[in-house]
Amino acid sequence: MDKVHSDKPTVLLIHGMWSDQNTLSDVKEAFVAQGYTADSLCLPYHVPKAEHTEASRAKLAKTRVQDYVAYIVEQVERLDAPPILVGHSMGALLAQLVAAQVPCDRLVLLSSAPPAGINGLSRSAIRTLGRNLLRFPLWKKVTEVGLSNVEYGIANAQSAAVQRDIYESCTYESGMATFQISIGSLLGRRSATYVNTQSIECPVLIVGGSADRITPITIQRSMAKRFGKQASLIEIENCCHWTVGGAYFPEVRVEIFQWLEAKANSQPHTG
Repeated sequence: MDKVHSDKPTVLLIHGMWSDQNTLSDVKEAFVAQGYTADSLCLPYHVPKAEHTEASRAKLAKTRVQDYVAYIVEQVERLDAPPILVGHSMGALLAQLVAAQVPCDRLVLLSSAPPAGINGLSRSAIRTLGRNLLRFPLWKKVTEVGLSNVEYGIANAQSAAVQRDIYESCTYESGMATFQISIGSLLGRRSATYVNTQSIECPVLIVGGSADRITPITIQRSMAKRFGKQASLIEIENCCHWTVGGAYFPEVRVEIFQWLEAKANSQPHTG
């Protein structure tokens, strides 16, 4: 964890599918530059592909959304005060699930995966997930993305160089978690991805790109409606799913810190 002498809340960063803690390096650097203590978490079994073994892939394959949430809750409970949770994609969904269990100071949700009850299986999302949805039984497999998946649905508004960098840093993902998020979006309260927004007391910032193909802006708008006045929605024109780096991150960064400053000046921290 990068620590600075500050009275600002600690920031915990939560990466998304096929990623690890290094995915959010630009986001972490931005928070540290603003005087925050920031820690980029690495979800269980999210190591580079080259470091995986048959045994570790088997463990990852069966890892549930609930297991990810339990891990993050444990990290939150080790802190002296409620943190700011910043999540990208699946990580943004996990941040909501965590905040429904333990107090948080703020939530910053970047290109969030859909919670249960919000349909995330658009044609473009299905195309981005590609062959992963054909793996059977999906809940016992690992999933992964190819360069074409990245180019089409994850970083479609980024340069070819950024697209390749993203692809080369991708790792495996839990088939069980992929299944829960993909199918869970069609279910209700019984799903592991159901977010009880009434249990989340802190302010919420939702950031989405108008050109996002795997978690379209319609998902972010639906989430904002669920939170009501508790949430602020920022739509980044022409931005894709990759709101954590690349061409549009400077705009995303400005929006994040303007919102945090405004909220810090308008109301007390949640404790």
